[in-house]
Amino acid sequence: MSDRFADSFRDGAVPLDLLRQRAHNLRWAEQPPGVIPLTAADPDFPAAPVIRDAIADYARSGVFSYGPAGGLASFRQAVAGYLRQRGASVPPEGVVAVNSAAAGLALVTRHWLSPGDEAISWDPVDFLFAHTVRSAGGVPVLWRIEPEAPLDLAALEALVTPRTRVLCLCNPHNPLGRCFRRDELEALGRFCLERGLRVLSDEVWSDVVYPPATFTSWLALEPELAGLGAVVHGFSKSFGLAGLRVGYVAMADPEAAARLLADSELPSTVDGVATLSQVAATAAYSPDGLAWLAAFLRHLQARRDQAVTRLAAIPGLRVQPPAATFVLFVGLPPLSESVEELVERLRREHGVAVVPGSPRWFGPGAAGHLRLSFATSEALLGEALERLAAGLVPAP
Repeated sequence: MSDRFADSFRDGAVPLDLLRQRAHNLRWAEQPPGVIPLTAADPDFPAAPVIRDAIADYARSGVFSYGPAGGLASFRQAVAGYLRQRGASVPPEGVVAVNSAAAGLALVTRHWLSPGDEAISWDPVDFLFAHTVRSAGGVPVLWRIEPEAPLDLAALEALVTPRTRVLCLCNPHNPLGRCFRRDELEALGRFCLERGLRVLSDEVWSDVVYPPATFTSWLALEPELAGLGAVVHGFSKSFGLAGLRVGYVAMADPEAAARLLADSELPSTVDGVATLSQVAATAAYSPDGLAWLAAFLRHLQARRDQAVTRLAAIPGLRVQPPAATFVLFVGLPPLSESVEELVERLRREHGVAVVPGSPRWFGPGAAGHLRLSFATSEALLGEALERLAAGLVPAP
């Protein structure tokens, strides 16, 4: 297959000098010299050319005025069009621009929860769910999930109380890499409909799905179920725009989105998304942006297979290819050290940084695991995996 963006992901395309200056949040700029970070789930590659061109063109005019509180019309239209391609009927007025997917989680939980209200989320799952629920005055309640086992609705039922208001979903799932089927989502939707629960669906990983898995947005379900939900999405994973801090909340009902917007700090300008960031995100959803993404996904699938093959050769590790995301959640054998001590030893003695499966990051269900990102070049990933293997294989 001819791929005009293939060179974007070659070994020499990773700008190491710039990453060491600019890539924070546990990554290159925060690691000792010589350490390869497979930590925070951000790509190591520069953004798509169409995104860089759009930023430069907009900036060249020199006009940086405030934008509309809910987002630029062009941004909201681009998001609505993208969601429509995924089978979700969302008008532009149903889209609210936010300054990251994390900010979208916080916005919705503040809007939906009162102090003491409960929100159920999976265990393990990204720490931001519990964090944003607590920040809204709510109480996070954990529902255990396995990488492949059927969803345990009886266990979910046992967690529901008169204070339960929201079910939080992460689809595709971080860190398990699971992509939920339509029938699984429909079962959850009927469960929530019968109990009067709302659904907060974090779909920030939904652009990174590997065949034969297919992604179904919550907003692509039948209208009665879609109407229960708010979808949060962003551009940090698939397009490498974490530092631009741009994402969105989407709802099927534009009036519900208007109430969410009115209840936020966006109209007051206390909160908001830079217009330049929205211009970049709009370009990401252009034909050239999506073509770049398709090439990135082909690269990521090859890196996934590279990582799974190498790690599966290490005795005692439990490694399962993720159906989605560009992270691996690796099960460890019994250790003579804590997982945090292991991670520190790997960084200090072997020059590779990964994320421990600890309650701090993913909840109690992550115990005994490591999470690593493979969104880098073939050569860098290969070197990092060899360093990881050297730290995990017992000395003879």
